[in-house]
Amino acid sequence: MIRLGLPAIVLLIGTAWFAWTSYRRATNAEQALAELNAEHRGLMAEARALERAVAAAEQGLRTLSSHPSVPRDVAVTADLTLADVRRLVEKRKELDD
Repeated sequence: MIRLGLPAIVLLIGTAWFAWTSYRRATNAEQALAELNAEHRGLMAEARALERAVAAAEQGLRTLSSHPSVPRDVAVTADLTLADVRRLVEKRKELDD
């Protein structure tokens, strides 16, 4: 009786331990994934806000560089800055792909 009972108890305890550790790993992974998704949503919202800010700055620079009362050297600087902003936005789009 003891010969059959002891291996069965050890097997039962081992199975229970394996199931419990697997469950704990799964819950930890699920929690980490939820935190990662929340962080990702926050970063995407921040990226969208930055894109809107860049678009507004681009529009402002475009308006500034085309205004007749703006001196030529300021307009050229605004155009260069506008090109830099476009380049940075395009670089970000490349990184997203």
